[in-house]
Amino acid sequence: MRNFTALLYYLFALLGCDIGATTIVHRASVDGIDIIDSEVRVTDRIAKFECLASRSGQCHYTLFHDDCAVAGNTATSPAGEAQPCASQPFERFAMAAGSDKEVIGLEPGFKLCVSAEDQAMNADCKSAESQR
Repeated sequence: MRNFTALLYYLFALLGCDIGATTIVHRASVDGIDIIDSEVRVTDRIAKFECLASRSGQCHYTLFHDDCAVAGNTATSPAGEAQPCASQPFERFAMAAGSDKEVIGLEPGFKLCVSAEDQAMNADCKSAESQR
């Protein structure tokens, strides 16, 4: 079903239909050298992640549910139990600089953190180790 949805979006794009999208850019540099340069384009249920440059050679992404955007909030698990959001990403992955990846089926409204370093992040995009 996810692939069928993606196919429909591509067909609409070919026909010139604009479904609407959001672009999220993360870029940091020191003395003209990129520490991290990432771009994420989000449509209804498809997100295209592009790791343009990274000091370490990889972009490390951490995704949180939008209701976890403030550290200390809680989310409800499928079983109805409260869970602290600040330490509960729903997905983590890394990509080599110069590569891209599409993720199909993401629920609308997610928060993302990206870093050049492989470290656990909280929903406020700070290292989980530095807040202990």
